[in-house]
Amino acid sequence: MKTFQITLTLCLVALAASWCRAEIYIGGHADLGVGFEDGQLHLHLHAEDALMLYGGGSAAACEYEPGELMIGVPDPAIARPAGSAWNFLAANPGDPIWFLPQSSTSGKPFLGLGTEELTPAAGWTSPLTWRFNSILTISGDSSQFAVWQNDSFGNPQVFASTLLPTAEGNSWTQNPFSHDHFNLGFTGEGIYDVSFSIEGVNSGVGSIPAGTYRDTASFRFVTGQAIAAVPEPSGLAVVSLAGLLLVRRRQRSCQSRRD
Repeated sequence: MKTFQITLTLCLVALAASWCRAEIYIGGHADLGVGFEDGQLHLHLHAEDALMLYGGGSAAACEYEPGELMIGVPDPAIARPAGSAWNFLAANPGDPIWFLPQSSTSGKPFLGLGTEELTPAAGWTSPLTWRFNSILTISGDSSQFAVWQNDSFGNPQVFASTLLPTAEGNSWTQNPFSHDHFNLGFTGEGIYDVSFSIEGVNSGVGSIPAGTYRDTASFRFVTGQAIAAVPEPSGLAVVSLAGLLLVRRRQRSCQSRRD
């Protein structure tokens, strides 16, 4: 396993924020969720129940802005399986992969994709389109990224890959008012901003005008040994200029907290 020293940790803030946080979600069920706010779709991290945080404590059940909680991808790594079916995941068989599994696994976040807030009664009657856009290395090793599911025989169905982009342009569809889980894999240890987009068509049968709506957001992931190297919130002093452009904070009815 590679070892490295994190030399720079960046905290995403909004233009009006005077503080930042480095709390890392490492256990419990959450979704990269999508709702409809201010006339557009809105991506966020949705915690149905309290989430475990690295170092102890929990984050309240709530909706968090992208980047407000970092998403941990803990050890252990797995070895990339042999066979060409896995070429999308890493360059060589045996290469280490840090991943979040599509099934609930002790010691790792159970992270899904949720569209439950978009109901057919509100005009969301057609499948929505997710797209993986990019992965940006903030600190640590460079990393490939992939999204896939395993079938009942363990064979991968690939939805997105930096190594071998899919014919659909690293995009896939999900029905409104639904919920699903995927494997998310990284080939490096470090801190990464992963950008996703969501797009959907509203039929206009409810109070939302008919039309196409979309949103793009980056979620911050921390993998492997980098989790232990991230400073506590009080130790962060560096502000990411990229974060100022990428992150929008809205006032929420609750905040993440250590209990």
